[in-house]
Amino acid sequence: MEIKKLLYVNHREPTYEFVEALTGMGKIGLEEIILFPEKPSKELADRLSSRSIHLRGVESSGRLIPGLFEVADKEQVSLIIVHSHKDNDGLLRGSAARRLMRNTPVPLLFILEDKEAGCPSVRGLFDSVILATDWSDAAGRAWLYIIGIKKIVGVVDIVYVLHEKPAIGEIRKLRERVEEVRKICLEETMDAESHIYAGKTPEEIVLAAKDYNATMIAMGYKQRGSLKDFISGSTCYRVLEKSSVPLLVIP
Repeated sequence: MEIKKLLYVNHREPTYEFVEALTGMGKIGLEEIILFPEKPSKELADRLSSRSIHLRGVESSGRLIPGLFEVADKEQVSLIIVHSHKDNDGLLRGSAARRLMRNTPVPLLFILEDKEAGCPSVRGLFDSVILATDWSDAAGRAWLYIIGIKKIVGVVDIVYVLHEKPAIGEIRKLRERVEEVRKICLEETMDAESHIYAGKTPEEIVLAAKDYNATMIAMGYKQRGSLKDFISGSTCYRVLEKSSVPLLVIP
């Protein structure tokens, strides 16, 4: 899998340190970063050019989210990075994050700042990934995506969350199932571990990220379908609200 173009969404120009941390994605083909809705300074573009990454901007011609998807489609980007604030002054105020998740044609990487903690570090962004699974098709797509970008991924911690107390035999089957995913990752020469948590899914996924010092959480998202799919989408949104590390959502 290659990510040749990514769309970076923010109302201000990113720092050089921020975009420089993304240049490691050159291992999976990154050639161009497109800023939206701002244009980069010549200085920043020149500095990225020295790292063999072309940086340019596209201005918004209307409402943010429709314009964002219009640019993503026209430019054929493989990844959208949304860098915003968790408070109401950010790009994701109101239901914007939900609308992005429901309608995105490509994976979304949310990097959210809060007033106390500031911006999560993007250096080593893929070094330690929590891969949340519930055996759904959406979770399977997330798993395949992480395998597809394994050249830039460090450790993967596969996490399944129990909602209620199971019988002893069911626990054994769950462990075997989670371990199967781990073994496939190992066959792909990826460093992986498997874990089972119990409780409310969003809280436990965020707890796992803290327990294993994750640099990112990756989740699949079923955009349209049954009530179960709607609940799954809500889980992604709640993780986004609670997480202190970036969230990668794979549609």
